[in-house]
Amino acid sequence: MGTIRQELALALRHFSNATTIALAVVLSTFAGVITGYYLDIKFFEGKTYPWLTILFFLFGLGGGIKNFIILTKRFTKEAEKKDGERKGTVLGTEDEQHQGDTDGQS
Repeated sequence: MGTIRQELALALRHFSNATTIALAVVLSTFAGVITGYYLDIKFFEGKTYPWLTILFFLFGLGGGIKNFIILTKRFTKEAEKKDGERKGTVLGTEDEQHQGDTDGQS
């Protein structure tokens, strides 16, 4: 375990990653709905309402899911890399400490 400051930084990093993923999904979907609604009203004078809104909602939802997958893979890869580096340095110091203990006992 690290210090309280390191643990807090790690928790805030995970929170910010989760917030980024959630916002990417929500904003993509919202952008699709707004675009579809605008096209329905502006170009077709509301005659096609709600069909383009529904269609672009689905496009936005698909984009949000794509963003979810991409960001999840990226953040998972970064977290595994940082955990590997952190465990490597911690294990290195523990191994050195244990070698010192066994050398003194022999």
